[in-house]
Amino acid sequence: FRSLGNVALEPRPYQLVPLLMALKQAVTRVLIADEVGLGKTVEALLIARELFDRGEIRQITVICPPHLCEKWRADMIGQFNLAAEVVRRGTAKKLEDELPFGKSIFEVLPVTVVSRDWIKSDRNRETFLQGCGEFVIVDEAHTCAARKGGKRQQRFELLRALSEREIQTGSAQKTKRHLVLLTATPHSGDTEAFDNL
Repeated sequence: FRSLGNVALEPRPYQLVPLLMALKQAVTRVLIADEVGLGKTVEALLIARELFDRGEIRQITVICPPHLCEKWRADMIGQFNLAAEVVRRGTAKKLEDELPFGKSIFEVLPVTVVSRDWIKSDRNRETFLQGCGEFVIVDEAHTCAARKGGKRQQRFELLRALSEREIQTGSAQKTKRHLVLLTATPHSGDTEAFDNL
């Protein structure tokens, strides 16, 4: 299919469907709701890598549960030749200390895997939203939807802000952010949560 440096990737034909759908959109907004084990990670990263290679995006961020950060990083490096840095409670301070004064991690690092639980907090969310790049993948997106009878949680507010805020592109134009949501559980029987998703 494509040689990424010394990495050869051969996706299954059905894994190309989200990529083809994404390439038809001016701004990618895709919900991939495949079952566990069918390759949602590959499908999302195919889209990211293609847009990156075309020069349409310069930054890629994955938001995922903390226990999946290292897996995402390994897949991005091993399968897609994307040198990702993990940003979570244990790594953020070290990464920030290595940055030029006044810059955020998300303004400087082109490819990041971010702990959802670290980034959702009021303390970290605004800096992230200001510096976050053009392309975001959200793993386990169903856990970010507001539940029936429940208040809207920080995760929900983070994703809503990501989807609504415009970003500055290379020119003076502003555009919406590319957003790929991944879930193996799009509908848990809670219609309100599904609608929010």
